[in-house]
Amino acid sequence: MTEQATHCPFLNRTDARCATHFSLDQLGHAFAYCFGQYSSCPMYAELLAERRERRHNASHGTDDVDVPTPLIPVSFHGRAAQVSANRPRQRAA
Repeated sequence: MTEQATHCPFLNRTDARCATHFSLDQLGHAFAYCFGQYSSCPMYAELLAERRERRHNASHGTDDVDVPTPLIPVSFHGRAAQVSANRPRQRAA
C-alpha cells in the first residue's frame, strides 16, 4: 500500500493568510508546516476553528448574517442577470 501524502487540508482554499508562505523566501515554512507538521501551524488552528464554527452555525440554522451572499453573473438570451450562489433558482410559474 502506498503512503498518503501529509499536507494541510486547507491548502486548496487559497486563503490570503496562508499565501504569504508560498514565496521563495518562505518555502521553508511551507515545507515544514503546510507539507509536514500542519497541525502545529497557528494558522491551521485558526482555520480549523473557523470551519467548526461555520459547521456548527449551519447545523443550528444560525448562518452568519454579516457575510454577503456571493453573486454570479449569468446571461439569459443577451440580458445580464445576477444569481445568488447560495440560493437555488426559482422556476417561472
